[in-house]
Amino acid sequence: MENWRVTVLQWLNIDASGFSWIEKFALVMVSLLVIMLVYRLCKLILHRVVFKIVRATKATWDDVLLDHKVLDKAVMIIPALLALVFFPFVFVDDPSVYDLVQRLTWVYVVGVVISTLVTAMTALSHILHEKERLRDKPIKGAIQMAQILTILLGVIVMVSIVINKSPAYLLTGLGASAAVLMLVFQDLILGLVAGIQLSVNNMMRVGDWVVVKDRDINGTVIEITLTTVKIQNWDYTISTIQPQALINGSFVNWRNMFDSGGRRIARTINMDLRSVRFLTDAEIMQWEKDPLLATYIADIRKRIAAAQEKGDEVEARALRMTNLGIFRIYLQNYISSLSSFNDNFVSMVRLMEPTENGVPMQIYFFTAQTSWVEYEGVQSALFEHIFSIVPEFGLRLFQAPTGDDIRACLRS
Repeated sequence: MENWRVTVLQWLNIDASGFSWIEKFALVMVSLLVIMLVYRLCKLILHRVVFKIVRATKATWDDVLLDHKVLDKAVMIIPALLALVFFPFVFVDDPSVYDLVQRLTWVYVVGVVISTLVTAMTALSHILHEKERLRDKPIKGAIQMAQILTILLGVIVMVSIVINKSPAYLLTGLGASAAVLMLVFQDLILGLVAGIQLSVNNMMRVGDWVVVKDRDINGTVIEITLTTVKIQNWDYTISTIQPQALINGSFVNWRNMFDSGGRRIARTINMDLRSVRFLTDAEIMQWEKDPLLATYIADIRKRIAAAQEKGDEVEARALRMTNLGIFRIYLQNYISSLSSFNDNFVSMVRLMEPTENGVPMQIYFFTAQTSWVEYEGVQSALFEHIFSIVPEFGLRLFQAPTGDDIRACLRS
């Protein structure tokens, strides 16, 4: 194979063995000049012709490749290919110099190929991110993993070219020193593994609302890579955390709440125990006209009458209605009547264990409004109604005495 250079020179009637160093230097300079001119011509065609064609098309992916200068980097391989064509003839009678130039040229070729592939992968990440159905997928992390593998393989090939050894030889050496490499790059490796776990197990996506309590992070995920996760907090600050910290610690992801279509409202109000009492007949008749309580009161009346007919005064007494019980049923029916109420989930109004602050009453249900602003609007409107209607049932909310309360007591 090495004789092809001599054969071509003989066919051209050129005696390369008689070249002096000055003539070789001149040939090198002429070759470099030709290579530079061809490279400039290719760049001119790229910028004057190809760029206009790309900008004129309706497709967007070619514009992304253009903006990321993928084509510019691909053109850089032309000088190396021309050097591989010209230099063998310049150093045909000097194998050592030719071998060195050839190796350096191939190293350059591999470097340009790696750079082009890495840049093309970055452009591919942007192209895929523009697709609606792929925006929540961990594309950037997968692209970064492919870029790292490409760079590692490229470096191995380049080193093998320089030392004139097979890449398999270097891989064998790396295997022997794997323990040392793992110790040196321990944090990086753990971060990569954690990033892969987040992506593969679908634990986090771009656009998810996450809360990391121990890091005081509460916001939306805007970027996931193999080494970092960027979260935009609700105050529009940016928090960066390693995937390893998320895997080893804990975080709350609200994605399933949005997917389920229901967001929980679970709040407690404290009722003053001294305001709890049985209802009078007049009060029962009053609330019997309320559409939210009419069915319940009618049912209780029937059960009391049935118990009295059987002579079971204990059951009849147990069925006596209290203002707190009527209020609890009223709230349950009122919540169920709301347009934002989601009946696919658990709903209840319950009394909890009494404390020194009264008896807690918990309102627990799910609303169909999952977005933050609408959800808070529903919750606020509900409790505004509750606070306003409590006195109509003869009940009082418990709260610590204020300065006005103390002054009123002193005046009295």
